[in-house]
Amino acid sequence: MSQMKLGSPLALVLLVTLAIKFYLAWLIPLSGDEAYFVVWAHHPDFGYYDHPPMAGWFLQLMLFLGNSEVVLRLPAILLSTLIGIGIYRLIRPFDETRAELAAMLYLVSPLNVLNVLVTTDTPLILFAFLSAWALARALQKNSLRWYALAGALFGMAFLSKYFAVLLGLAYLAYFVFSAKSLQKTKGFALLYLAALPFALVNLYWNYTHCWDNILFNLYNRNENEHFSPDKIATFLAVQLYLMTPPVIYYVFKHRAQWRETLRYPEFRLFAWLFCLPLTLFALLSLKRDIGLHWVLAFYPFLYVMLGMMLSGQALRSTFKFTLWFTGAHLAVVAVIALMPMESWKGTNLYDGIVFMFRNDEIVDKVRPYEQQGFVLSSDGYTSAAIISYHYGKNFSVFGSGSTFARQDDMLTDFRQLNGRNVLVVIKSAPDLALYAPYFNRVEVVKFELRGVPFYFVLGYDFDYRSYKEKILRPILSRHYKIPEFLPHAPCYFCEKYFPEQVN
Repeated sequence: MSQMKLGSPLALVLLVTLAIKFYLAWLIPLSGDEAYFVVWAHHPDFGYYDHPPMAGWFLQLMLFLGNSEVVLRLPAILLSTLIGIGIYRLIRPFDETRAELAAMLYLVSPLNVLNVLVTTDTPLILFAFLSAWALARALQKNSLRWYALAGALFGMAFLSKYFAVLLGLAYLAYFVFSAKSLQKTKGFALLYLAALPFALVNLYWNYTHCWDNILFNLYNRNENEHFSPDKIATFLAVQLYLMTPPVIYYVFKHRAQWRETLRYPEFRLFAWLFCLPLTLFALLSLKRDIGLHWVLAFYPFLYVMLGMMLSGQALRSTFKFTLWFTGAHLAVVAVIALMPMESWKGTNLYDGIVFMFRNDEIVDKVRPYEQQGFVLSSDGYTSAAIISYHYGKNFSVFGSGSTFARQDDMLTDFRQLNGRNVLVVIKSAPDLALYAPYFNRVEVVKFELRGVPFYFVLGYDFDYRSYKEKILRPILSRHYKIPEFLPHAPCYFCEKYFPEQVN
């Protein structure tokens, strides 16, 4: 059988998992991170404060189709189908049955079925897999065109998230430790050359934007990190969960197969692509927490390895376990979905749940103030992004904010707000002493939704000069301290608020 048949078990699994993902995408409200990336999409650029731009570009395309949760999440929903087919096609030349089983195993895994949120990992997972697939084809066909395509896709992965660097390191490791030929050497040189323009786009954007991505990812977010055995233990536990015990058992049981399977260049490639990033993440976990989502881009390569290495019987057994394992996750989701919202009363989650599920009611209470000329804002990026999505208009972040998600530093110009009235949406009782220095007068409006109090701080006659000295100047020192060794164009934050410091 040269092609996947419509009535095959794999086709059935593809359709069922796709239907489940569509349902979950409809069921789950937009998260704060997703809403933040929608803010990106409304302001197209070649980069954003935290990360390269690809997630924003994906969502910008989705906005042409609509702005519902399901439409915005289409890239994450359809991603699994594409990768499942890709796993099947990669393994099919070795064994048709194992190709189907490995693809089905990936498709029913929790890391696929539950992965319906659109994040910066979504385009990274897609382009990393497509790049590796193109490189495997290049090795099979000894074709420079496929090497060039692999490089271009690698570049697009880099414009998705910097973890793509690990993909490039794995490519390099594979090349260094594999047999060489002139054509292969030319091919890998072409691969990196094809990726270079994408890296240069990001480099230039950072040069002209205060090196935001570098400061955030290498400096600001890593302050106060320190060695802890708990971090490596947590990392290993998460990998055990993602791999599942049967996979680990069968990989160990069939360890003798490694030597035989390693004679295939494709297997060696995917072994490097999975093992090297996981090893580097393990080393990094000695110092900092590794998010579960950090490793997701490299897990499809594990399933390619499993399809090439494990027997059909081992893959079937693992598939059956994974089916039940994922079913248990979906059962938990179903129970939570059926629970009344008030069931979460008394927990720290309840106010956030009400804010996410009942945000349209908050929006209705905000609208009269906008009609009175109030500038709309919130006190944090999560709440600002979520209410911006539901309101259909950008809410500024008022105050110092956090290390994360400082895109509003580019979007809002507080100089323009001098003398204006400002509304700040807050989820907890505000301390008016924190707001009084920046207004001629402040007052609080309190209201309840589902028993949860929410607040509007109403500030009259905004004092930009005071805000500049007490809020913006500390932000400059905290988040825009560019290392001396980095050349840069004038920093937008300095240009707006501290032109005397532009150099």
